[in-house]
Amino acid sequence: MTGIVVVTHAALGEAVRHEAENILGYALPVVTVAVSYRTQIEATLKHLRETFARSADAQGLLVITDLPGATPHNLATQAAQAMGYPVVSGLNLPMLLKVTNHADNPPAELAQLAVAGGTQGVVQS
Repeated sequence: MTGIVVVTHAALGEAVRHEAENILGYALPVVTVAVSYRTQIEATLKHLRETFARSADAQGLLVITDLPGATPHNLATQAAQAMGYPVVSGLNLPMLLKVTNHADNPPAELAQLAVAGGTQGVVQS
């Protein structure tokens, strides 16, 4: 199963993971990392690298962030690219549900599914 790490502002990732668990009825193998607005860059990069190394499986890891261009995304991208892991930004609940239901796919395919799930989850009524 491909590792999944969600890197967001404050506790947003934890909240989305929690709601996905409520919907599915079981604990998800998703690691969340909260990044503070006042984060220390080098310490956060070190923490992200360590978390990614612990969370990756034989296939690798998918990193999901909340807001492209923001500090959590920028730091996660820097750490993930150095390790060869894909990053998808724009976290939403449908995206997380999609990737956790297909976590047996390799990271590159899982990244494509994340984008599909995230965009399919945005509708106008």
